[in-house]
Amino acid sequence: MPKLIPTEKFIEDAEHFRRQPEIIKKIAKTLGLLERNPLHPGLHLERIVNDPTAWAARVDQRYRLSFDPEKTLPAGNPDWSAPLRLLRLLDHDDLYRHPR
Repeated sequence: MPKLIPTEKFIEDAEHFRRQPEIIKKIAKTLGLLERNPLHPGLHLERIVNDPTAWAARVDQRYRLSFDPEKTLPAGNPDWSAPLRLLRLLDHDDLYRHPR
């Protein structure tokens, strides 16, 4: 189970949803899945093409969160047991343009 480490930008992004309890609930569910099993199929993980180390996980149809695994294995794959740095929480298109 990896530790989730939010960046300041991630916390700022999350603050925008403070008055939207339905989205907060979905964010909490996504973070729980990511912490328990980063490879859970419900996360719909994707590499972010324009960033060599960042990944995206689905919150819902509109929102995604980006994260960066802190360690990689010798073969170059992420070490999913290592901490994950939470980068951003944005609308799908915005996140893929600005994952950090």
